[in-house]
Amino acid sequence: MVTAETTNEILFLREGNALSKFIELVTEFLPLPPKILKLKKLDKEVLSYSQTKTLPLLKAGDVFISGTIPIINYLVKSAKDISDGVILDNRTILLGKNIKEETKVGMWLSFIFSKIFPITNDIENQLYGRKKFDIRQFECVLNDLLEILVEINQHLEYNTFLSANHVQLSDIMLASALFICYNDVLTQNELDIIPNVTRVFKFVSHMKNFRQVFGNVVQCKKVKKPEPYIQP
Repeated sequence: MVTAETTNEILFLREGNALSKFIELVTEFLPLPPKILKLKKLDKEVLSYSQTKTLPLLKAGDVFISGTIPIINYLVKSAKDISDGVILDNRTILLGKNIKEETKVGMWLSFIFSKIFPITNDIENQLYGRKKFDIRQFECVLNDLLEILVEINQHLEYNTFLSANHVQLSDIMLASALFICYNDVLTQNELDIIPNVTRVFKFVSHMKNFRQVFGNVVQCKKVKKPEPYIQP
């Protein structure tokens, strides 16, 4: 039962979803992470508190925040520094040290959320039996993904990371979105086309916090065989 009297922050996530894992990963960087409740099925009571009637949902005191980007911004910007000898300014690390950097990060977050996550989510659903596999549709969305990654690869030709010369939230989100594809879809032929994207992905995916949430990357030798569709 979710009550307004509860003061601790509670983050409701859909279990197993790549976007949910990204949000969970962000909490790994916070000094005081919220309590995370992973739901296997959508809960009507929980969703009744969400303005969008979807997950993720964050309960912060008596306020409920829905939507990936608003939740991420709230968590990072409200994070408290650790001042016992080492100052951990999460806002600077993840969102940028000034308004210009923060704006660049925000632009990339919106782009990845709206353009890449829907594609990789569709690929994951088709491969893991959450959606009927359609070879034509699969090849179409994979081609769309590669076109986007080629554009990002060009941007990274002269930039170490997406938004700055060090890892920020946008790079972590990109690696999170692409994890399933690097494991199950993108073979060496595709990787040869996007070496700069792969460079950023490998850097982020080898971070301890990333591996704790997503696991280790296993280079894809051939495209994963789709699992049988299971009627929900």
